[in-house]
Amino acid sequence: MEIFAHRGYSAVYPENTLLAFRKALEFGASGIELDARLTADNVVVVMHDSSVDRTTNGSGQVANLTYDQIKKLDAGIKKGISFENEPVPTLESVFKDLGNQMTINVELANYDNKKEDGLVDIVMEMIGDFNLKESIILSSFSFRNLVRAKDIMPEVQCALIAQKGIKGWSARNILNHSIDVDALHPNIADITERMIKHEHLCRRMIRPWVVNESYDMMQMQKFGVDAIITDDPVLGLVYSDNQKK
Repeated sequence: MEIFAHRGYSAVYPENTLLAFRKALEFGASGIELDARLTADNVVVVMHDSSVDRTTNGSGQVANLTYDQIKKLDAGIKKGISFENEPVPTLESVFKDLGNQMTINVELANYDNKKEDGLVDIVMEMIGDFNLKESIILSSFSFRNLVRAKDIMPEVQCALIAQKGIKGWSARNILNHSIDVDALHPNIADITERMIKHEHLCRRMIRPWVVNESYDMMQMQKFGVDAIITDDPVLGLVYSDNQKK
């Protein structure tokens, strides 16, 4: 069972920062999960929310801010004074720093702004430029994003994310009859052994999110998931290591 650090080692370090990503690598995570969005001037930055309000000392929608404005923000201070002056990274900086060292799961998060329709094309071009086809997983709640990614680069790994509960029902079932994606990323609350067996029979990997409790980690290991996506990769590695023994 592989361990993917959700927004980096976000249980301890400020989420979606290079610090959180480097710490995940340092402590032995198999990969990281991050969120990609476009600024007003089409720079791909790493930010989960559509606005910068929750995680930085600034305010405003990512899609309405230029990169020059966003790079001045502090993405660490809200996690604690010891993380002050941690910048919002660009996806390019993450690829340069970690692209050849671990798997990077890039969530294409262009859900709420039509201006971001070009995100997929820009990210695919970056993957090609950095020659990272084998170390990138593209994930999204948007089926259209994955179709577009496969059209551009069929060999890149793609994963459909399913929302929790009834909202994610169609995503968890649409793969029975539709495109060739490589993995399903369901919410931990919806995981069953039957689902895992079905996805494996269809030659798809399954990586639940967000798995933060010890009991759930043990259950996911027992059920045979391919990876877990967790805020606490150090705790996750305890169970990953046990499986290897």
